[in-house]
Amino acid sequence: MNSATIYRLLKRFLVLVVSRLAGALAIFTVNLLVARHAGLETLGSYAIFASLVSILTICLPVGFNSIATIFSTEYSTTQNTGMLKGFVQTALFHIAVVTGSLLFVSILAYYLVPDLLSSMDLGFCLGVIIAGCGGALLNLNSAVKTGLNQQLSGLLPETLARPLLMLSGILIVFEFGSATGIFEIIWTAALSSWLALLIVLIINSKFAKNIIATPALFDLKRWKSASYPWMATSLLWDYMIDLILLLSSVLLGAAEIAILHICFRYRVLTGFGMRSIYTLLMPKITAHKFSGETDKMHRQLIFANAGALIYSVCVMVGFLIFGEWLLSLFSSKISEGLPVLIIVSLTMVIRSAFGPAPIILAIHNLHYGTTLISLGGILIAIMTIFVFHQNFGLIAVAAGYSLSNLFVSVCLWLYAMKRTGIDCSLFSVFKAHVNKTKLQ
Repeated sequence: MNSATIYRLLKRFLVLVVSRLAGALAIFTVNLLVARHAGLETLGSYAIFASLVSILTICLPVGFNSIATIFSTEYSTTQNTGMLKGFVQTALFHIAVVTGSLLFVSILAYYLVPDLLSSMDLGFCLGVIIAGCGGALLNLNSAVKTGLNQQLSGLLPETLARPLLMLSGILIVFEFGSATGIFEIIWTAALSSWLALLIVLIINSKFAKNIIATPALFDLKRWKSASYPWMATSLLWDYMIDLILLLSSVLLGAAEIAILHICFRYRVLTGFGMRSIYTLLMPKITAHKFSGETDKMHRQLIFANAGALIYSVCVMVGFLIFGEWLLSLFSSKISEGLPVLIIVSLTMVIRSAFGPAPIILAIHNLHYGTTLISLGGILIAIMTIFVFHQNFGLIAVAAGYSLSNLFVSVCLWLYAMKRTGIDCSLFSVFKAHVNKTKLQ
């Protein structure tokens, strides 16, 4: 990789990271405002809302968002615009059908079983579904445009515009609203997603005109065989944080959920940098695979993993130095979560060391093994939390999350090597050096 290419990637990386950080800081400000103006109880309720919306973002398109980047890259590389159009149409159809079904069931339950679903519960459910639908559409746009190597136009509406719109709405609510409860907050979140979608429509107007004229082609059997297991994989792997937070809400109080939520938000905030590295390089890695350029693909993997590891170590050092102060911005109670923050952040080092094995398996059409391994990981987290939460509280939750990540990362790395012959970890560098030494 020459210096010009590295400079270009670094420039795009910085733009992505800065925009993600700005968006994440906006969401952090929202959490800060909620904590200070509405209290930790409301922040705990908002944490549950945010986790439910994140889960719906994956469930509404039935996994199509999870595989959109891979198929977009393939159809872009092979210049098959018809298949790309068919894929997007199918994903939109799934989002519309599942969203409509959930809305219908919620309203029907409210009228037929009023003891099960009160008016307050119905408002909360509708807010989650509408916000989840907006999030799913934004995420689909991001995934498709990333696969087309148009990361900025794909990611900025989701990672920057939506958070800034939400922050603006929350400031208006707290400044001029007569009430500052959870319902005003969740409907502001829902509205911000749909306003961000208007920006997507404006940005994609030229792209849409070009693709509309192309007849749609379909490969439903292949798409569904990939999307269904990847929906489970994304939930168990990419959205493990949200699943664990929802599980913990059954065992812990609202204040403890608020502490856990803030620690996880810091983990997600700093994780944007590592994710940006893979977002920039994975389309090239995938394209090299489809072009049969295995050596180039392996070099890109090493480059991505090395960058991610260096970044994650820097984050850990930063949290050790400034973590307590960062947590105390919300309240002195939340600053007690520093050990939790350190433990959950270890997952960044773990993931960068073992590499993007799920993507390697996905581009080789190996989906079900990833799902089963991810299921084993969440079971480890659940067992750790249930066995140790009474004695160790939030530390048990953080340990369960990190142990689960370690298990899944190691197993996926080994499984990818066995099934594809590709060592996607940083350890491949040392293995190559040993083999070279032996040959000499």
